[in-house]
Amino acid sequence: MNKLSIQIIGLVAFVAIAGAALFYGGVFDNSQESSATDNSERTARTVQVLNYSDYSCPACRAYAPLTERLKEEYGDLVQVEYRHFVLGSFPHSRLASHAAEAAREQGMFNEMHNLLYEHQERWSARQADAREYIIGFAEEIGLDMDQFLEDLESEEIHNLVDAHREEGIRRTVNSTPSFFIDGHKLRQNPQSYEQFKSIVELYMYRD
Repeated sequence: MNKLSIQIIGLVAFVAIAGAALFYGGVFDNSQESSATDNSERTARTVQVLNYSDYSCPACRAYAPLTERLKEEYGDLVQVEYRHFVLGSFPHSRLASHAAEAAREQGMFNEMHNLLYEHQERWSARQADAREYIIGFAEEIGLDMDQFLEDLESEEIHNLVDAHREEGIRRTVNSTPSFFIDGHKLRQNPQSYEQFKSIVELYMYRD
């Protein structure tokens, strides 16, 4: 065998080995298939999402459907917890937070929470009679009104709302909404549901 033949055989062998290495190393299309199955082969774990928000805040209202969609899609794997972070620039925010917690006392937090955001523009306006609106919401969802009105003024709920805000301040919350996933504050809020979902899944499937 002459020298040229040996060189050709060596070159062919090198190309074959390099190609196999690249393929199995994930450079070509098989990498997409591999990454698509990564999550399905791993065990998902529960993720906690803390949401520091104000019921009068328009941005908080915009994010409310995203957190609801996370709960719907992932069920018990995503635990979304609302934290009251009352802003002084909104005159009726504290009353709204008290209303949500008073509704919680009767197992109707989510119903009141949803109505407060759905009708935010009506009750949160500075000149609005927010209390009248909120009493109407309580009647709409069928609360015991005597208990609701009593809880609305309760010191226990007042202290709880204050405690949420103080907790947020300790966690360096300075705007709403602010999100924490498994205790880690998001430096920038997600700009879409898909982005929010991707962030949550990073924590759900991390080692």
